[in-house]
Amino acid sequence: MSEQQTYFDIFGLKPAFEVDRAALAQRYRELQQEFHPDKYASKSSREQMLAMQYATRINEAHTTLKDPVQRAGYLLKLAGVEVSPEQTTADAEFLMQQMMLREQLEEVREAAEPAAALDDLADEVSGLYRSEQQTFAGAFTDGRLEEAKNSLLKLQFLAKLQRQVEELEEDLLD
Repeated sequence: MSEQQTYFDIFGLKPAFEVDRAALAQRYRELQQEFHPDKYASKSSREQMLAMQYATRINEAHTTLKDPVQRAGYLLKLAGVEVSPEQTTADAEFLMQQMMLREQLEEVREAAEPAAALDDLADEVSGLYRSEQQTFAGAFTDGRLEEAKNSLLKLQFLAKLQRQVEELEEDLLD
């Protein structure tokens, strides 16, 4: 394993937004076993250090590739497109939609049937998230990198909103 290998190379995957999650998980388990630091306990300190570095890189690669937002950002980075964490979308219509969805999220607790209201909101957010992933995949595959970058910025909003919906769902179940 070398530092020049991309995360996709490490897992033997083609660089693309769509990844075979089962193949990713299977190869992750194989690599974990191969480079687990315990296997190198009786080896030289250099070999132990390298095994630890490999294990760390494997974990970073797996975390990045299994998450759609991180994977999208990584693909753009590989393509030479930097997206700073402070960057946000300038799409006014999308931002208005996000404000309305967040208002709905705030109003769930006061709804006559909070669970039903939350289910409806969760379905809507999930649909938007899947749709935006398809938008990113199409733009990236076609080499429309600026459009892919804008899609990534939207994906970041939607992923955060999806986490907030899940957190509220957990909170309501408690």
